[in-house]
Amino acid sequence: MAKFSIPAIAMAIGASVSTTSAFAPAASMSRPTAVVASPLQMSSVPADSPPLAPLTVWGDRIPDILESQRQLRERSDMEFAPTIKSCDIGLARDDTKGQLAYVKENAMEIKQKMVDKGAVIFREFDLMKTQEGFVQFYEALGMKTCLDPLHSVSARPTVDGNKNSPVYEAVNKESRKNFFIGMHNEFVGTRAPRAAAFVCFKAAETGGEFLIADGRAIFRDLKPELAEKLYSRNIRYSVMELPFFGWVDGMPEFLRPPLMSALKGLVSAAINSKVDFSVDLQWGEGGYDNVKMLQARAPSQPPILIHPVTGEPHWFCNVHSHSSKLRKDREAM
Repeated sequence: MAKFSIPAIAMAIGASVSTTSAFAPAASMSRPTAVVASPLQMSSVPADSPPLAPLTVWGDRIPDILESQRQLRERSDMEFAPTIKSCDIGLARDDTKGQLAYVKENAMEIKQKMVDKGAVIFREFDLMKTQEGFVQFYEALGMKTCLDPLHSVSARPTVDGNKNSPVYEAVNKESRKNFFIGMHNEFVGTRAPRAAAFVCFKAAETGGEFLIADGRAIFRDLKPELAEKLYSRNIRYSVMELPFFGWVDGMPEFLRPPLMSALKGLVSAAINSKVDFSVDLQWGEGGYDNVKMLQARAPSQPPILIHPVTGEPHWFCNVHSHSSKLRKDREAM
């Protein structure tokens, strides 16, 4: 895991895998390359919008998950997230023209590092301190933009307010102010960007550390019995909680069952017409005051995948962020 204080920029290859490449460095020839499944039908978007995020490639099932983990543990070449500093390449922090020229001239080498090392961290690059410079940076690398995987539910605003902008803010909704977003991959079930670039234009007054983790190392370091259990059972988690139904408990008891059934049907139809994957709604209680809510659960997903470019097994799951037990454990600290 790499931890750094912002401002810095991290560019991570999608351990989020997809059918469309954001760029095309060579795959490592020393590792097997997985067969990529055929793409599914993609939803349409307006002609003036960036394309939707590519579809996730779940790939074939790993025959022996423990043997795959054992082989990964024997490797000694798993360097993660090398850092490129402006001063180390002979450039001043404020030499934005020189920094842009460096990125253009070394684009393929940088992208190959992303493939081999999982991520690249840039420090002391004033080029990326503005949205304009940030866009110039990833365009110089040849990264292709797409809409946010959460685009269909409008979970994240764009930095400049332009709905077609490819630069998104973090999830900063008021309803999430007490919610700690745990480690996660950038995907929403059916859609996952091929790669992503993260930057901070305004540093936090306190804290503000940004964490990135190596999906290979997470899988490698899991207890074998836990890895086997999770992989054999798959993982299903809540992707949305709607805590708006406390008033139902105030209704006469004989009205609650038909009312709850009708509400569930209406909300289910509304959500499934909006998102790119099917969700199953369940009644429950949650939040800080155990209010009645509808919980939207994603389809069952494997937590460990073979990357279609590198052929390496890696952790590809958002349970750390979504697990109610882990969330409550964090809130208790």
